[in-house]
Amino acid sequence: TASWGDLLRGRNGLLAVALTGGVALHAINVHIVTTVLPSVVQDIGGLAWYAWNTTLFVVASIVGAAVSVRLLAALGPRGACLAALGLFALGSAACASAMSMPWMLAGRSVQGLGGGMLAALSYALIHVVFAPPLWPRAVALVSGMWGVATLCGAVTQFTVGRLIDRTTLKRVFLPLALLLAPAMAALAVADGWLVVPLAGVVAAVVFGQVTVNETMTARYISPALRTRMYSIRFFIGFLGAAVAAPLVGFLHDRFGTSAVALLLLAAFALVTLGCALGFPDRPEELNPDLWERAAAPGAIAVAAE
Repeated sequence: TASWGDLLRGRNGLLAVALTGGVALHAINVHIVTTVLPSVVQDIGGLAWYAWNTTLFVVASIVGAAVSVRLLAALGPRGACLAALGLFALGSAACASAMSMPWMLAGRSVQGLGGGMLAALSYALIHVVFAPPLWPRAVALVSGMWGVATLCGAVTQFTVGRLIDRTTLKRVFLPLALLLAPAMAALAVADGWLVVPLAGVVAAVVFGQVTVNETMTARYISPALRTRMYSIRFFIGFLGAAVAAPLVGFLHDRFGTSAVALLLLAAFALVTLGCALGFPDRPEELNPDLWERAAAPGAIAVAAE
């Protein structure tokens, strides 16, 4: 019987990352959009169509999963994955640039179609890319990503949200940033079972950062600029997620290991750490009256006098 180490090292490890990434991308997207959607509706309107964001995404995901078999037969494993990833990226770009709810709903539909294809292909390709002894553990790993996304996403975002209500934003932002780079660097050299808890820490920090980002936008960006800020953030974020999978494959082919890609991401995490260190620690965030006066035009000049 093959061990977890056999599945998570070398070429098998890269394939496992690619397949679990397909499911994770689809599952994580659900939690991210659920978190930011109230703010999106506040900016672009469309409250009457709020529930359709989830409905259309789920329906399109079912359709995408159903047609994934034909896509695999027509384009092969690599072509099918790239086509699904391209659809997801296209839908993400549409959502990021949406200025009205109909535009947002169209993007969510395309996003769901690509996400459903990615999730279904992740299961279908297990029997194609792995040897039979690895099949049971590969299925368990890919299936477990739904639990990881739900646990790390829901629990972390709830916890971070409660902390933000009780302390300043920097005091939540900084610990998350301090954890991310070392966890990703450790993940680059880890092997066997150690990969699982480290991946959980990374996922939890990323989910927690979503809540921090939303709060940061709401508190520090004026309503007039908030829509543009969301557009820029979503476009860069979803585009980066879509580019990540082929980039990992390229780096693995070039260097023969996935550790290089993880170390590169750890380096990017250091940029986040720098932002957290320089972020202001303002106690008035916890007092709505003080915060409103601090955010008002001329407040800084008045305070200086």
